[in-house]
Amino acid sequence: MKSIRVRAPAKINLFLRVLKRREDGYHELETLFQAIDLWDELVVRKGVSRSRLEVPGRPDLERADNLVLKALLWLEKRTEARRPVDIRLMKRIPVAAGLGGGSSDAAATLLAVCRLFDLPLTEQDLLDGARELGADVSFFLKGGTAVGEGIGDRLTPAQLSLDYELVLLNPGFAVSTAAVYREFSRTLTEGERRSTLWKLLRKGCSVSCLLHNDLQSVAEKLYPEIAQAQAFAREAASDAVLMSGSGPTVFGLVDREAQQIRAVRRRLPAQWTMTLTKPVNLGVVID
Repeated sequence: MKSIRVRAPAKINLFLRVLKRREDGYHELETLFQAIDLWDELVVRKGVSRSRLEVPGRPDLERADNLVLKALLWLEKRTEARRPVDIRLMKRIPVAAGLGGGSSDAAATLLAVCRLFDLPLTEQDLLDGARELGADVSFFLKGGTAVGEGIGDRLTPAQLSLDYELVLLNPGFAVSTAAVYREFSRTLTEGERRSTLWKLLRKGCSVSCLLHNDLQSVAEKLYPEIAQAQAFAREAASDAVLMSGSGPTVFGLVDREAQQIRAVRRRLPAQWTMTLTKPVNLGVVID
C-alpha cells in the first residue's frame, strides 16, 4: 500500500458546561459531542526523505504548528522511527470555528499513518497520542455521540436520536478559544459547579432540550457577529439554536421549509457560509 484516503468529520457540542478552572490552566468540562456530516479529506502517501503537508487554497495552514504535522511527530517519537509521508489536506471544515476540524485532521493522521505502515500501536496507544495532541482529538477516533468529561478527553458513548437535520452558520472569521475561556474564567467563583448533563440524559431529554453552552454569552460579547448568526439561524432553521464550542459557528435544528432556508442564505454577508448537514454515528473514515 502506497497511499491511503481518509475523511475527517466535524463535530458540534450539543451541550457544554464549564465546571471549574484547573491548576494546570485547563478547564474541567462536561460536554456532549456529536459528529456531523461535514468532512475534511486527507490523502496520505509514503514519502521519500521528509514529511510534507499540502493544503490547497490554504498555504497559511502548511505550518509546523498544524496538528497534522504534530500527529506525525508524535508517531515518530512513539515508534522511534522516521516514516516520511506526503499529506494532501482538502479543508472543508472552517478553521478555528468551534467544529473541531484541526483535531479531527490530527485523529485522521494518526489512523491513516498507522494503517499505511501497519504500525503495531494499540487503541490505547492512539488514545494516549490523541490526548497529548489536544482535548478534542480523542473524540474523533470513534466519533458518533459521546459525553466528554475532564478537559473533554474522558469519553463515554451516548445514545441519542440522530433523526434531525442541522443548519450551520459560520461568519467567516476565526475565534481565539483561549480568549473565550479566559474571559469566562472571570465569571467563575471558587469551588466546582455541579454536573448536570448525565441527569438530563437519564431523563431521556430530546436534542432540543439538551442544548446549552456556557461560553456563548461571553463569546457574543467578544464577537458580536455571533449574536447576528444566531438570529439568522433562528430565521432559517428553528428556535433551537446554539453556538458550537467556543464559536463562532452557530447551528440550528431544522424545522423550517427549504424555501425559507434559501431565502435567508441569499441575505447573508458575503464572507458568511451556510451549510445543511446532519449528525452521523461515525468518526474518522478510512476509505
